[in-house]
Amino acid sequence: MDIEFNGKILVADDEKINVEFFQIMLERLGFEVEVAYNGEEVIKKVEHFYPDIILLDLLMPKMSGIEVTKLLKSNPETDSIPIIILTAIDDIKEKVDLFEIGVEDYITKPFNFIEILARIRSILKTKRFKQLATTNEKKIETLKNYFKESGKLIDNFNNALAEYSSSIKQNLIKSEYSVVLEKLIKRLEKIKNELNVLYKNVNEEIEIY
Repeated sequence: MDIEFNGKILVADDEKINVEFFQIMLERLGFEVEVAYNGEEVIKKVEHFYPDIILLDLLMPKMSGIEVTKLLKSNPETDSIPIIILTAIDDIKEKVDLFEIGVEDYITKPFNFIEILARIRSILKTKRFKQLATTNEKKIETLKNYFKESGKLIDNFNNALAEYSSSIKQNLIKSEYSVVLEKLIKRLEKIKNELNVLYKNVNEEIEIY
């Protein structure tokens, strides 16, 4: 039976038993899981794995969870990755400090896996809603720009018709009508081609998102 893909999670803890537990449970639920056993390894894994969320132990060798969080949240390329801190320390001041540096959630050991899973899914759902909103904003901005360009082309079309009408009203001799008409047809053909290109670009831009 195929398992639905639910996202990419980086599990970071210096206790191997915790890492293996999370990896087994999360992979069974359809998550792609990478693991790290110290802070420096977390930074390296983020660069090539780029997780949807990080489960990060607070006290780790080489670089603490706080140091890792500060580093990731100060980088525009990684500051949007949600971080859930895992710790045995249950201190209000510490929780406040962690939220102030950008941590999305804080879970105290011993863990309840059902609770952790619920928090993971809640954070990922919020993240995806934000991504969808950003994508829709880009679509709207793209369409606004193309509609603006199409408006300019339509103005050119109307101007061409107005010029042709003006030429007729100036009592041009009959032999000149064909010359004016030929110029108009060429101009309208050019505008038509530009509108076709614009329409094609709009479709391609929308498909990208």
